[in-house]
Amino acid sequence: MENMTKKKMYDVAVAGVGPAGLSALVYLLEAHLNVIAVGPEVGGQINDTPEITNWPFVPTVSGKTFQENMLAFFENLQRKFPEYLSMVKGSIVSVAEAAGKIYKLTAQTVEGDMVFFSKAIIIATGATRKNLPVPGAQELQGKGVAFCGTCDAPFFKDDRVAVVGGGNTALENTLTLTRHAREVIAVIVTDDFTGNPDLIERITKLPEVKIVRNAEVLEVIGSAAVRGIKLRDLNTGREWVEDVDGVFPSIGATVNSEPFTGLVETNKLGEVTVGVLAETSAQGVWAVGDVTNVPFKQIGIATGQGITAALSAIGYVESLPSTSPCEECAEGSPGFKEKILAKQEKEKEFTYPDVTDEQFFKEVLTRDGDTLLMVRIEGCGDCKAARPHFLEAQKRFPSMNFITIEWEKNPGVMTWLNEHEKVRAAPTFVKISSGKEIDRKVDMERPREMIEALTL
Repeated sequence: MENMTKKKMYDVAVAGVGPAGLSALVYLLEAHLNVIAVGPEVGGQINDTPEITNWPFVPTVSGKTFQENMLAFFENLQRKFPEYLSMVKGSIVSVAEAAGKIYKLTAQTVEGDMVFFSKAIIIATGATRKNLPVPGAQELQGKGVAFCGTCDAPFFKDDRVAVVGGGNTALENTLTLTRHAREVIAVIVTDDFTGNPDLIERITKLPEVKIVRNAEVLEVIGSAAVRGIKLRDLNTGREWVEDVDGVFPSIGATVNSEPFTGLVETNKLGEVTVGVLAETSAQGVWAVGDVTNVPFKQIGIATGQGITAALSAIGYVESLPSTSPCEECAEGSPGFKEKILAKQEKEKEFTYPDVTDEQFFKEVLTRDGDTLLMVRIEGCGDCKAARPHFLEAQKRFPSMNFITIEWEKNPGVMTWLNEHEKVRAAPTFVKISSGKEIDRKVDMERPREMIEALTL
């Protein structure tokens, strides 16, 4: 999508396309409302969930399968309602009240900002995982400190790793890691886990899991990579070090409510305060899913909230006057919507420029000039988030060679990369100049900055 500052009026803007946002879209589109959905990708945190055992009527389903089904369902909505649904890959960065009971929103996309208007808003932006607030945790993120067991567990094959936390996320990460690591140390600050009882029972019976109770992490130890964690017994005060190759903080998440905090009421945790119909303190604005103060962060509850908010929004929009000030301006004309849809139609799905081991050693390492290599792993949510930034840089720097490798499919390249420093996370970006690695960057939360640092 080109850099836009033009404006367009929509009936409803849905911020976030996880289970809550997608559920809302179904009902809004069935009501033939003009809807814009804004989000980095379909799925949200579900991409990082290894297994779902409590989805109604389905005994067990993997997070990957669930996400794939969500994506297929969303694509079906796009085919079914092309005249009503506009999708923008990006994030809402600001919201302000405008005249005529409408809202002005700015979305940050790969190629610039897009400004548009909406009569109603459904906030479904979810939450972001937390790191440990101790020395070494931030510095070693991507160098042994990881969050997604589904994405990053293969990097720790036959290693000793620690999972910190006692809720469902910690239990899920522990279970996933047991399939790859030789031993998993589960560190909890209380006497027992607080998550799903079925998962607790499974974890406590696994011989490769060592549970450390009533302990806190004081430090993540390492320089180029994680080498251990320093712990303190909360009952005796004894301190000791556990030698580990990786640490998975699983201590909750920070809600993604910042762009809306000046518009709606939030609690001390930043969660949007909602009523029984998912309504917020602002007229025409609803919030659903993990971004809200609803205490149970479950997929089923988020889905129900999304449906409730959509039904409320439908009634609200239909009660408004049929015209608005924005529709009188040129930016609100039907022709502008057609332009957006035409642009989206021209966008091609990004294909990874994967190379084989043979191509890497025969063509990449023998090539003069610079190459930017991205290490990725199939199903990795962080890799998907980095994808558009990688494509953007490829367009901006045509003289530079851009390639990707897939961890499991490129053992030869991975061995070459690990000769000096082991790759611990996906995505990892490596700059190669005339056959030699000259720099590498890892920061799963800031892929765009990492790519820019290696290309500029």
